Order: sequence, then C-alpha cells, then structure tokens
Amino acid sequence: MKHRLILCMILLTLVPVFARGQNRAQAASPEEIIAAIDRSASSLRSLRCDFVQTKELSLLQDRMVSQGVMYYRQAGGQLRWEYRTPYRYTFVLNGDRVMMRSDGRTDVVETSANRMFREIARMMMSTLTGRCLTATSDFDIRVRAEKGLWIAELTPRRREMTQFFVRVNLCFDPERQLVTRVEMVEAGGDRTVIELKNVQRNATIDESVFAID
Repeated sequence: MKHRLILCMILLTLVPVFARGQNRAQAASPEEIIAAIDRSASSLRSLRCDFVQTKELSLLQDRMVSQGVMYYRQAGGQLRWEYRTPYRYTFVLNGDRVMMRSDGRTDVVETSANRMFREIARMMMSTLTGRCLTATSDFDIRVRAEKGLWIAELTPRRREMTQFFVRVNLCFDPERQLVTRVEMVEAGGDRTVIELKNVQRNATIDESVFAID
C-alpha cells in the first residue's frame, strides 16, 4: 500500500514544462494551455529537480515534511525518485524493470509480469507526454488561468486511483515554463503538497543513476 501511494504521487509530478510563447498567464485559454503542454512534450528529453513534500494530516493537525531528488530520461523510459530526508526510499523505473529500496531492503519487479506496475508505466508515459490532460478515461480535467498561474484540476475516474485521492491540482508558472507545485487531496481530507525546485530540463544524466541491482 505504501509503495502504491508513493508511486501515485510520483506520477502526478511528471507533467512536462510548458512551451514558449505564452507570456501572460491570464491571457491563456484552457485550450491554449493544453496545446502549449502538448507542444512542449515533444522536446522533453530529460528532467532533474529537487522536491519538498509536505503531508498534512487533517485529524491530527500535523505536518510531515520530506525532501529528495528526481531524475527522468526519455530514452528507455527511465525514472529515479529518491527520498533523502528524513528517511531514505528510492524508486527506479528502467524500461520494463522497477526497483524499490528502503531500510536496507531491495525489491525488483518485472513490469511485464505485474499488472499494477504495467499500469504505473503506462500512466507515467501518459503524464510525461502531456496526454494526462486529454486522457479522459483517467481523469476529468479542468484547466484555468488564475492569479498568474496555470492550474489543471484533475479528478480521477479509475477506482484504483480514487482510493488514494479525490482531486489533484497541478500549478504551473508560465513565465518559468514549468510545473512548480502539486496538491493532492485525499478522501479523508489529508493533503499532500509537492514543490519542485532547481528544475533542469534536458540536462545530461548519467546512465548509472537508473541502474537496477
């Protein structure tokens, strides 16, 4: 269960940066915003960023903050999502293999033999290519410009996703041309916020980052 929830959060941060040409957020229509994402996806080869994740528990009025780093490379469908503080957890997707490492234990899964991870791989590619904003079988989508930001509100349609969250807001900075914040609201009122920092698009990433052993 823990792995599946973490993977859902990973997927929802992987929306590509926007294409150039939209300089004023308030002037963009929903159709223009989605078209900009689609144009940008074709030139996205790699991505590296730091992230800060804040989990807000509604019943306990408590906050749990963790930090880490994410690497993505289009060639071979490679992804590394790594929590570094206050605990260590690493998820690596490399082609048709997945590795999860936590507390000294390493698990390796072949996606071809596991339905859940096949779906994860499919959704990852859908998100990275921007198709998540047009894949109506996965989400109901509302896109708007608000207070200098572009905001995509995603409501999941698939039952396996609704058990983890009821709504996701993706917040984009059009001037910097990237997604900067993901807000995930769960059915019980808990909220997870992921802020992306130090984003490097199309940076050179060593193959060893995605090694599975």
